[in-house]
Amino acid sequence: MSGCMKGATLVSGILLMFVATGCCCGLFNKPAVEEPGPIVEAPTYVEPSPAPAPPPPAPVALPAAPPPPLPPAVTKSIQELSDKYPGLFKLDKDKGLLQFNADAMFDSGSFVVKPEAEAALGKLAKILNEEGARDRSLTIIGHTDTDPVVKSPTIRALKKLGKSVDNNGLSEARAEAVAAILRAGSVDASRMVTKGRGDAEPVGNNRTADGKARNRRVEVYVTPAKSVS
Repeated sequence: MSGCMKGATLVSGILLMFVATGCCCGLFNKPAVEEPGPIVEAPTYVEPSPAPAPPPPAPVALPAAPPPPLPPAVTKSIQELSDKYPGLFKLDKDKGLLQFNADAMFDSGSFVVKPEAEAALGKLAKILNEEGARDRSLTIIGHTDTDPVVKSPTIRALKKLGKSVDNNGLSEARAEAVAAILRAGSVDASRMVTKGRGDAEPVGNNRTADGKARNRRVEVYVTPAKSVS
C-alpha cells in the first residue's frame, strides 16, 4: 500500500473516531448564537415632591377685656341715686350695668314709664352728662317674661310704632321709652343704642312668679363704645 493511501486511511479512522465519540461537533457545527433578550431600561430617578407645609395654626381668640370701670365719682353718684329709689334699679359697678326693675318702671304689659321712674331717669341723665361719664356710651336693652302681649292699648300702641305685637316689640318699645327720657335730659342720642331681647335671655325661671318678675327688666350698660353686643 502506498504512503498516500495509508495517510488517507489514518485520517478517515481518526474522523470516524471523533464522530463516534461526538467530539467532532465543534468541527462541523457552528455554535448557537443566543438572541439578545429585551432591553430593560434602568428606572429614572424622580426627585420626590416636598411635603406640603402644614396650615398655620388657627388664631387663639383671647377673652374680651372687661370694660374700664366707671370713675369712682360717677359710681358714687349712681349708687346714691339708687339708694333714693329703692327697688327701682341696682348698680353692678364692675360691668357698668344699671339693671332696672321693669315692674317699678311700667304697668303690666305697658311701655309708658311711671312718673317716679321718669324722675329717677331725669336725675340719671344729669349724672351721665358729668365729667367722667359724658364720654361713655349707653346700651339700653329691654327684656320680658314669656307672658304674651294681650292688652288692647298696648297692642294698638305697638302697631302705631310699627313694632311686632309680641314680647320682642314690647321690649324694644320699653328700651326706647327709657332712651327718650334720657334724651329729654340732654343725653346725646348718638351715645345711645336701644335693643329688645323679648324673653330670649331670662335670668329667672319663667314657670314661677318670682322668676318672671326677675326677667322683666331694662338693662342700661354705661360703657365705652361698642363694648356690648
